Amino acid sequence: MRRAAITVAVLAAWACAAFGGPYTEAGVNGYVNPENRGRHANPLKDPNAVVNPIFRGWATACVSYEPTPQYMQPWWRDPNKALGPSMTDSDGVYTVSLGDLYQEDIDAGVPPGRITLSFSETIRNQKGDDFVVFENGFRVTESEYYCELGYVEVSSNGVDFARFPAVALMTSPDPNLHGYYYLDITDIYNLAGKHPNNGDAFTGTPFDLQEIADDPNVILGIVDINNIKYVRIVDIPGNGDFSDDAIRHIDPCAWPNWAYYSANHPIYDAWLTWGSGGLDLEAVGVLNEQEYSADVNLDGVVDMADLALFASAWRSHFGQSNWIRKCDLAEPKDFVVDGSDLAVFAEQWVAVEKWRLRSAK
Repeated sequence: MRRAAITVAVLAAWACAAFGGPYTEAGVNGYVNPENRGRHANPLKDPNAVVNPIFRGWATACVSYEPTPQYMQPWWRDPNKALGPSMTDSDGVYTVSLGDLYQEDIDAGVPPGRITLSFSETIRNQKGDDFVVFENGFRVTESEYYCELGYVEVSSNGVDFARFPAVALMTSPDPNLHGYYYLDITDIYNLAGKHPNNGDAFTGTPFDLQEIADDPNVILGIVDINNIKYVRIVDIPGNGDFSDDAIRHIDPCAWPNWAYYSANHPIYDAWLTWGSGGLDLEAVGVLNEQEYSADVNLDGVVDMADLALFASAWRSHFGQSNWIRKCDLAEPKDFVVDGSDLAVFAEQWVAVEKWRLRSAK
């Protein structure tokens, strides 16, 4: 009976499905209001907003901070601002900037800005996403965002790192824009700074350690994805001289016979930037394990809100605008939301995560 009722709701919503961009995964809320069952809250307007209990830890120390030579005011150069819980506000006061590079710097081989953080809570390759990076990008229009992007790398020993393979499908910007280049974030995957954390949205970008399981340093055992103690963020000057790792990812245009991208792509973002130039890092949070994959919206309980999301993604495949990565529930992943995923959803219906039960006490 339970599965039949869920199926009816899913089929009804599918009739309204739309089609569009490939990387539609949502950011993770930094704040919630316990009174609205753990969903998004605006800390600037809601006096009951608290740090999301889905997080079990935050960066506790800065191991190294290497901004670019670009001039920045001293308040943008304090790496301690990246420690502890997300503390966002409308002016980005709680961020540390990595700095930007001019074209002559890039041509001369000056490295982009970077910061390495350590954690008292070990980051492990558990069920679901494992940690979240908070930048201070913001939404400009319904589909355009101001983003300053960065590569994300992890390490067990602080010396050897594995980089998350990214995808960036944006096109070359108009050279007359002078740095104010807005992005469609559905073109971006596995880069820090994708999700808005300013204005009306306080979210961070999630990362799943399983995605670097085939990295050479992981295969050799140099980086242990069940014992990550360091996260490094490397700024990307968005002039197109730096590339993604698309050839390690499935091309959404290959449907129905899935194949990998044939080439990597140049990365474009806001460039040149001044003042708090480059990526502005606010926090890196360690997630509690997500035991129930059907908790699509990550509020700790599988309920009608998750059913609505699942129904909106019903019969979609990777590359369609109504595709939701977290609705591809059955293992192994097949990039399609279908009956096998519905069976998982029905099995987990009304399940509650342990971290949610702890936070309610």
